[in-house]
Amino acid sequence: MSTFMVASHAENKGASPDPIFAVAMAARKAALQVGREKVVNASIGALYDDQEQFATFKTVVDHLKQMAPEELMNYAPIAGIPEFLQASIDVTFQGNMPEGTFARAVATPGGTGGLRHVFKNYLEAGQKVLIPDWHWGNYRNIASEQDRSYDTYSLFDENNQLNVPNIRDKVKATLKEQNHLVLLFNTPGHNPTGYSLTESDWTQVLDLLKECAEDKSKKITLLLDIAYIDYAGKADETRRFFRLFHHLPQNLLVTIAYSMSKSFLVYGLRSGALIGLSSSEEVVNEFAQVNTGSNRGVWSNGTRCAQRLLADVMQNPDLRAAIDAERDASQELLANRAAIFINEAQEIGLKTFPYHSGFFITLPAAAPAASLKKLTEDYIFATGTGQGIRIAICATPTHKIPGIAKKFKEAL
Repeated sequence: MSTFMVASHAENKGASPDPIFAVAMAARKAALQVGREKVVNASIGALYDDQEQFATFKTVVDHLKQMAPEELMNYAPIAGIPEFLQASIDVTFQGNMPEGTFARAVATPGGTGGLRHVFKNYLEAGQKVLIPDWHWGNYRNIASEQDRSYDTYSLFDENNQLNVPNIRDKVKATLKEQNHLVLLFNTPGHNPTGYSLTESDWTQVLDLLKECAEDKSKKITLLLDIAYIDYAGKADETRRFFRLFHHLPQNLLVTIAYSMSKSFLVYGLRSGALIGLSSSEEVVNEFAQVNTGSNRGVWSNGTRCAQRLLADVMQNPDLRAAIDAERDASQELLANRAAIFINEAQEIGLKTFPYHSGFFITLPAAAPAASLKKLTEDYIFATGTGQGIRIAICATPTHKIPGIAKKFKEAL
């Protein structure tokens, strides 16, 4: 393929369409051809209601509508509105701040912006970020855009438990090759499986990282993508694991990519925060300085109205309670959809990866492309992910879930 004008590193970039959005487009075309009721669109990672309409929180919409034009459209500070930065820390931990730690935040466009900053600022060019083998495919794209590579650890062992021995092996091997380590976990409500690390899992991971941090020449960054945390259960339960991150070595930094996209159903407003957590105030001050500098050099400013929304929510108990009630209803909707599918899958012997919460359920598949093609004959649209098929229960109305487990088993 001729490259015409681009530099060598950009050759063929974007030549293949994003697979998730391509499947979603195919589902929409099928709905126009045969009628929406005959089509199951289990592809896109956004919440839709049981009328198959894009879901929003009425309280969020109403609050945005009453904002002053300056709050809607003016620049935000490069680091983010100060009240938003504190609000992002407060909403992330909700009373579970670990002892002996300092925290700082920097505004980012969704969780994706936070991931970008950590890959760029805590690895040298060409070094590897360590991600799970079952992962959101865009992690690879983000790494590539920053001239970073990646390696994978096995998320599950043969008993579908966290594969701590493999994580240990991969962490040790990576630290033999490079002095910087970025180890990524997407939890709770992992995309694409719905798995959530337990406190026992976290204890083992932290023991490993603290052991590695005994070598002071190593700079270790733990990166948490918590995009789905607000659909994983009650806040005091889903955030309790943060308390384990207390009194960590100075050369072990915890970074948390917080996103408003799912928590407030404002995906397109592109708002989130990268939070740094350390036993050293100097480390978190450096974190804030460096990542604010990256903001200026990449996207300059974030979306002010979304930042103001979160700040207002955390300062107004009534506003927060109203949004929490709407979110709780959405969480219950997801749980009901998942329960229907998981129960039917168990009844017919259809294997799934362990699902605890979140937007997706994943099935292991020896030949996912062939199975997905077979499913489209029944107008069922899902997406492939490695050696598996990801089912977006977030986008699938409850009345269309009964019976599809059997269709998936037949296609597999």
